[in-house]
Amino acid sequence: MGDFFGSMYCWFEDLFGIELANYLWGQATAGQQTNMFIGIGLSMFGVSLLVAILYYYVINHPRLNTFLGWAIFLVANAAINFLIGWQWVLSHYYGGKMKTVDQITNQEVDLNISASDCVSFGVSNMILSLFVFLFFSYIIKWWSSNCSRAPF
Repeated sequence: MGDFFGSMYCWFEDLFGIELANYLWGQATAGQQTNMFIGIGLSMFGVSLLVAILYYYVINHPRLNTFLGWAIFLVANAAINFLIGWQWVLSHYYGGKMKTVDQITNQEVDLNISASDCVSFGVSNMILSLFVFLFFSYIIKWWSSNCSRAPF
């Protein structure tokens, strides 16, 4: 499962940087050796599924059975997942966890990761969540009493 999520996110590693990708894989530092893509990916899938269920089954209002109504939830899902991805890695960045040991000096040094890389990771999480929300929409929309024709 970790390879699945890691592979998905690494489509965007040019956007957020190879250093951050290696850190999230658990390969850049001895202090963080777990694959963080699993947790971030599962939360992105969970939020996207929750928003889709909210749209199709909880709110399920006839006025929202349009592309615009569906797009409101798509954008809300994207915004939530942007914040989750951005804040997840930013908390590690500001927590001082993104460090490694220099081979020459044997001193602890910061990885070459910036706060803008964290924002870019949030954008990557947001883009992936758009596709996941579309996927969930096509799977669960058929049983909705009022919104089964949205988005198409």
